Amino acid sequence: MKWFEDDTERFWKLLILFALFVNLIAVIGSENGLDTHVKDAYVEVDDGYALDWGDTRLDDPLASNPEDSTIVANNPTVLSSNYILSLCFIVFLGFMATMVGKGFGAIILLHPTLIYSVGKGYDEPLIASLMGIMAFLLLDSVKNNSWPRKAMVGLPLLLILFVKTTSPADSMLIPVLLFIIVMASSTKIPDRFFNPRKMLGIGFAGGGGLILLLGLLGQGTPSIIVDEPGRFLYALPFAFIDVVLIYGFFGMVLWPFAKSTWEKMGTSEDRLASELSLLIGGLAGLITMYVAVLWAYESILWNSDWPWHMVTMGNNGRYITILAIPVFMLIKRINGDIDWADKKVFAGVILILPLSLLAGIHGQTMWTDEAAESMEIEEGGHFLFVSDATLGMHWLYTFHSPLDAEENNITGHWRSDEANWIIHLEGDLHHIDWIVLSPDITETPEGWTLVNSGKADYLNGGGEWRVLTRA
Repeated sequence: MKWFEDDTERFWKLLILFALFVNLIAVIGSENGLDTHVKDAYVEVDDGYALDWGDTRLDDPLASNPEDSTIVANNPTVLSSNYILSLCFIVFLGFMATMVGKGFGAIILLHPTLIYSVGKGYDEPLIASLMGIMAFLLLDSVKNNSWPRKAMVGLPLLLILFVKTTSPADSMLIPVLLFIIVMASSTKIPDRFFNPRKMLGIGFAGGGGLILLLGLLGQGTPSIIVDEPGRFLYALPFAFIDVVLIYGFFGMVLWPFAKSTWEKMGTSEDRLASELSLLIGGLAGLITMYVAVLWAYESILWNSDWPWHMVTMGNNGRYITILAIPVFMLIKRINGDIDWADKKVFAGVILILPLSLLAGIHGQTMWTDEAAESMEIEEGGHFLFVSDATLGMHWLYTFHSPLDAEENNITGHWRSDEANWIIHLEGDLHHIDWIVLSPDITETPEGWTLVNSGKADYLNGGGEWRVLTRA
């Protein structure tokens, strides 16, 4: 440890270079994630854009319907971050974090979740960058305390809504506009009313309360709070552990700073620290509640094993990483100079390093590429994919790009392993000549021949997938 204490500056610089290398490896070696495959499958229709093979959230939890696809206003393919953009946003994030503190740049570039998101082409690096811009706009608004500067703080939230939603009639638009109004009017509040610790609690309660209100009003996914209150309440503490403790305190290496920051927040009256606390608390509460809602909703939607569904979907906790820059700025604001030679900070980095390497070097793998190449589907043809219901439609869309489905007018169908899919092959799916069976499917219908098979990666569940054609 003496070498770390004697040459701390060099250590963090080398770590930044190493983290950039790992991110680059993730960009080169990782395949698109499930959500990115779904976004890439949107096609243009008369009134907007729609998923080519039907919505991922099905009316029938056991079977897809290519004709049942919601039309949206924006093109999600355009809004989705590609690999190069994701890498650019990661570098931008690292630069912003370094402006707050030299070690923060290395920590954020080495964050396993952001490396994971870069490799899969997810939106988190883009949204985290926008949140970083928002944090610096907050800093500027404190230095220049005028209502136009305060109102500008909310603009990145509007951009995030545009990135994450596909319809202008979004339920979060009104809260964001209210946030902008509140920020613009906060210039008249005296500093003595600000306290970071209280603001953090108020924000967390407010963010969680917003999701609760949407649920009580029956709005979208949060309606599960009323429909399945027992399952939602069961999921809530685990969502807090997943979001705040695992992906927040551990993943973002916040725990070395937690005690001193919390203690000093209790006596501070700093306006910027209070506004950052309100922002962080509000979005942390909203994300925690949303993850609990999502777990409860999708477990019902996919008829997943409960409570094991929460383990399967545990990576939803990664959403909290969008708050990295505001959190780091708060830590810096409260503590002043950071001791980057602190052994606890070094230990935190070492603990996440294996996960960073796994996310970067291993990356995302898909067995469906090879399965798609095995099918000699003619133009205008159809195929059936059979799998477990959990994320079944998401896995179906991993075939869309390898098959050039839009260009070749190929249609994919999905059936759950709990459906009578073998009977369907002689009924409404009688026109299908190709089947892909996921590794968890053991049945083989009569009159079908094995064309190809292979092993799925261990991180994708392992087992043998098969491609069949009619004899």
